[in-house]
Amino acid sequence: MKKITLLITCFCTAALITLLVVLTKHFPNLFSSIMAFPFEQIGCGLGILSKTGSVGNGIAVAVWIGVSAIPAIIALRYRKGKETLPERAALYVLSAVILLALYGMVNPQLLQPRLSSMTDPQLLRSGLSDITDPQFYRSGLSESFPEYSRVIRAMLGACIWAVAVLYMILRLIRLLRLGNKEQLLTYLRKILYVLCILFTGAAAFSFTNGAIALTGTAQAAADTGFGAFRLMAELVPYVFDLIIILRAVDLLGIAGDEEQDGIVESTGRVSRICCFALGITTALTAASNLLQIALMRWLSNVSVTVEIPVISIAFTVMILLFSRLLMENKRLRDDNSLFI
Repeated sequence: MKKITLLITCFCTAALITLLVVLTKHFPNLFSSIMAFPFEQIGCGLGILSKTGSVGNGIAVAVWIGVSAIPAIIALRYRKGKETLPERAALYVLSAVILLALYGMVNPQLLQPRLSSMTDPQLLRSGLSDITDPQFYRSGLSESFPEYSRVIRAMLGACIWAVAVLYMILRLIRLLRLGNKEQLLTYLRKILYVLCILFTGAAAFSFTNGAIALTGTAQAAADTGFGAFRLMAELVPYVFDLIIILRAVDLLGIAGDEEQDGIVESTGRVSRICCFALGITTALTAASNLLQIALMRWLSNVSVTVEIPVISIAFTVMILLFSRLLMENKRLRDDNSLFI
């Protein structure tokens, strides 16, 4: 993937995440959670289609089964063998999870908590006292609990993505165990591409949520100022992560060459940005918590958790160590050449 293609992909990811966050705020019944996308919308479409008649219901069932069968079809096309068995098993499980999750999204009332002796006024006026009474759903009173449906759909979507991530990790483990040097460098470059997209999505999510929180309600000047500073402290590590990834990709391109010309300069650039990122990230984290204590008397909302960007710090440290190892390896090779 070329750098310009990666940047365009990151931009599209940021735009999509921003759009989804806004939709979850304004249309919670259709977009309950980012984790439920796009399965929640597929389930909503299937539910609408199934109510249009027998033909529509048949099409809905066919689409439901067809979408659910996609991972299983991929598993059937896999190369047979013990090394791919965990991946194929994960794909079959993913098909089953999608099948059940889509059904649950279309019929969330089947998974609603069994609560007895409800005190909802509408429920009491109807003469029904138990949410498990079938008449409760026939009467349409289940619409009194839309929050349950949204939570259920979000949980089902999260289950699907959890199994999908399991499959991807199992595949990654196999590739890393069997790859040679050239393949490992290629895999590492692709992993950096994926991380770049993920960090971009996380930054867009944090920025959009923070901007909505800052502009959505009237706040005191201290709350607004501190909220803006905390939002900046959350975004800065992601910005450094993206810069580090772009420089690390260039470094990997040099490391893959036999001569490795310019690797010392490239590793030096990566090392410097990593050190700078670590210092700024930890300084902003400390400043954010100290500033909250200093402004506590004027703040209406105080966070009792210490927010430390552990993932960004760990990622930066690993890239720093990797760049230093490459530099030391190059020096060793040069020393051995001189000795010979």
